[in-house]
Amino acid sequence: SSPSPSSSSRSSSSVASRAAVLAAACVVAVGCAGARAVDAATTTGKPELNTLVTSRARVFSAGLDPFLEATAASWFENLGFLALESTTRVGAGVWGGAAFSSDASLATSYCLDVDVDTTTVDNYDFVSWLPTPSVIEDLFEDYPDAKVVLFESMVSEWYAHAETQAKSAAELGDACGCASGAIRSSSSACGDETYHYCDIYPCMYERLFGSEVPDEETWKSAYIDRVREIKSAIPVDSLLVVPMTTSTHSHAHAVKIAKVIGEFLSITDDVDAFGETYPFTTRNLIGMSLDAGARFWIVVCALIATWVMFFCT
Repeated sequence: SSPSPSSSSRSSSSVASRAAVLAAACVVAVGCAGARAVDAATTTGKPELNTLVTSRARVFSAGLDPFLEATAASWFENLGFLALESTTRVGAGVWGGAAFSSDASLATSYCLDVDVDTTTVDNYDFVSWLPTPSVIEDLFEDYPDAKVVLFESMVSEWYAHAETQAKSAAELGDACGCASGAIRSSSSACGDETYHYCDIYPCMYERLFGSEVPDEETWKSAYIDRVREIKSAIPVDSLLVVPMTTSTHSHAHAVKIAKVIGEFLSITDDVDAFGETYPFTTRNLIGMSLDAGARFWIVVCALIATWVMFFCT
């Protein structure tokens, strides 16, 4: 006999539920592929260089735009470089994507020591975001063979991004007890056994921009002055200035940026293929790159979910 309407409805509902569960599991799997924990294999050494990347280079990113610096850290990680984005160590994940862990040694030295200890970045190929632009002269003095990349955005766009980042930093500072007289929180979000967030906040913002709370006129002036100082301090043959915007632009432009960086750093023998393989603006919703491994698992999950939904009955 034919199944009753209610039976068919329950069956369809069950299939839909299974598909929904599978889709959710796939999202989690892709997330895990994109962000491996501190116990990933890369913790003990540097990742292998990826295809078309023939050598490493020591790169300091002196840019002050948090959105661009996050993208740059992910992009360099995708080459097989070991990156430090402010207090976050970014290396290769197990199934593609990146492995994140904490390293606030440069930031704490900048805020707590009389002289910044630049040896804290000795093992990294790429170093960016605060306090890097504040100590770029010290870094270059101690690593004269390094290359400096300056991603420069328009001051109005930069301020919008910096203000957003500063507000997030302030919220974490409040939660961690960084205000004068407050009790420091022992939450894992506020640091680890090596540092506390209040050791570096609001120090890094106050020293670079002149205030903890964003002030448009003061911060824009500080940005313009600091960019000018960096351009004057770093020899022209060691500095690459890349005019940038986070607005959407063409694939051809993203390829061009990648080619310019690859050629400047001398890290590839095939600049054209390198640019096509690693366009600079390939990123997901939070500004991090989605490499071939992550994209592969997204496609696989989508196909399986489709099969469950339409063919299991």
